[in-house]
Amino acid sequence: MSTIHIVILGAAGRMGRRLTELASIDPELTLAGAVVRGGADQIGLPASLSPHAAAIGFISADDVAGPVHAIIDFSSDSGVFSAIALAEKFNAALVVGTTALSSSSTSALRELSARRPVLVTPNTSLGVAAVADAVSRLARHLGPGYTCSILEIHHTRKKDAPSGTALRLAHAARAGSAVINDADIHSERTGEVIGTHTVTFTGPCEVIELTHRATSRDLFALGALHAAKWLSRQQPGWYTIEDVLHA
Repeated sequence: MSTIHIVILGAAGRMGRRLTELASIDPELTLAGAVVRGGADQIGLPASLSPHAAAIGFISADDVAGPVHAIIDFSSDSGVFSAIALAEKFNAALVVGTTALSSSSTSALRELSARRPVLVTPNTSLGVAAVADAVSRLARHLGPGYTCSILEIHHTRKKDAPSGTALRLAHAARAGSAVINDADIHSERTGEVIGTHTVTFTGPCEVIELTHRATSRDLFALGALHAAKWLSRQQPGWYTIEDVLHA
């Protein structure tokens, strides 16, 4: 069985390292590149401790060699442009999990989706996608008699607040006709919390809460790898993690 050749950008970061490790032991994948920014000290060092990928070292984007079927980017807003260039060069699908994207990088990704399959998501968990779907349905069924609020909790190093996932859940609630203002989205930064999101609907005589709690970062890495496999088989277009969930 032929494998899907995958490249990971931001491979030296926390998520990138888990993606590299898990991709290297996945029988459906061939790790074609673990990319870090040009000139980084990690270039040439082993990218994975797995014996299945002992020969894989960190490389720059210029050193990626084909074939490449899918790219996963967890680098930075500026790093997204390197991912776009690689997707164009190798005619590859692109999964972007980088958060807090600028309008310029988002526009460039939109343009790319006319020629390549592109999936952009602030959270690669299929469980979060299922919760977002449930939030939209609940909001629609409960109607305007219920108020909606969101609480998201993350570790102290997380820079963006509210989180991209919280904004996504708010969008899902609004899609179901719930009224939720920016002031109804609350953020906390504490300890080493990987990510907890709670959506609360409050109505006459009852409170309904939906909570998603990440217990391991592997949740996001496994979701991203699953999404990349699926996306590599799709036609050019703009996709969401919900499309993967419903496939």
